[in-house]
Amino acid sequence: MELTAYQPCRTARALFPRLMVTLLAGLLSACATQPVPAPQASITRPTPAPAAAKVEPALVEAGPAMTGTASWYRAGPGLHRTCTGDHFTGWGMTAASHTIPLGTRVRVALLGNSSRSVVVKVDDCMPHNHRILDLSEGAAEELGVVSMGVARVSVTPVMLVDRN
Repeated sequence: MELTAYQPCRTARALFPRLMVTLLAGLLSACATQPVPAPQASITRPTPAPAAAKVEPALVEAGPAMTGTASWYRAGPGLHRTCTGDHFTGWGMTAASHTIPLGTRVRVALLGNSSRSVVVKVDDCMPHNHRILDLSEGAAEELGVVSMGVARVSVTPVMLVDRN
């Protein structure tokens, strides 16, 4: 007996495409006739908790106040870096001192009848002389000492405290 590969009869081969078309048409018509359910709003969104009042960080005194004279300086042709290695910008809120450690933030207030003050970062050193602070031009302008040149000031070290 000789074995041959299975070959479906011609009628089954001819009926297969028609059968598939009929089945697909029946499925599509059954899906089209059934109503689509309306979306349900069963999920409720939680109400957000009231936002806690944000407490801003505050600057508090971190040492004794010093009183003396302060002047201001403008970047010259050779002044590009400070003692800390930062790039010097004349409009930054920085200062130079020979007595205050580098990196310290200080509040500089005018003495007398003015209530103006500014917070600067000491990032440069200066030679020992009779002034306690040299302000950058931006800090001096905000403090109002550009036209005076030299002013009597009170210098108080400050630090940032988170009140949370």
